[in-house]
Amino acid sequence: MRVTRSNIRYHELIGLEVTVREHTDPSLNGVSGRVVAETKKTLIIKTEGGEKVVPKWGGVFTFKLPCTLRVEVWGGDIIGRPEERLKRYGRR
Repeated sequence: MRVTRSNIRYHELIGLEVTVREHTDPSLNGVSGRVVAETKKTLIIKTEGGEKVVPKWGGVFTFKLPCTLRVEVWGGDIIGRPEERLKRYGRR
C-alpha cells in the first residue's frame, strides 16, 4: 500500500523527509531531515548537523511523501509504533 495523505498515520515513517513546523520546544522548530528511526514517542531525524531526537507529542510535522506531496501531521496522531497505530485507528 502506498503512503498517501489519508493513510500516513498507519505507515512506517522511517525514510521520509520531515520538517518540524511547530513544537512546544522552540529549539526544535524548523528541524528538518530524514527520519532514520522511530520509537513509540519520538522521531529520530538525521539533519546536516547530526541526529536530533524529537518528541512526537507537542509537534506539528510536515512529511514529504515519495510522490512529492507534502502532508502536515499533528504529533499526537502518530504516537505509538506503526503496528499500534494501525490497531488504534483501524483499517479503512
